[in-house]
Amino acid sequence: MADGFDIHLGAQHAEKLKALADRLGMSPEDYAALLIDREAEDATRVAVDPDPALDRAILDAAHSKGALTPWADVRDSLLARHRR
Repeated sequence: MADGFDIHLGAQHAEKLKALADRLGMSPEDYAALLIDREAEDATRVAVDPDPALDRAILDAAHSKGALTPWADVRDSLLARHRR
């Protein structure tokens, strides 16, 4: 486990950090810790690598099986669900 340490911020970054923290009713230190925790959490997520060839293969498979739904049907279904 790492020991704690101080991070020096330049005046511009410190001002931005304080302004954002103030808007949330937090101290700059607590807000900085929150940002670090969020970034650390995001860094552990597996990124999806967009692969057009994979998308094309999925679309081709759906076409060949007749498993496509017209956009109008999808839209109407979503709108009906939203109106409930």
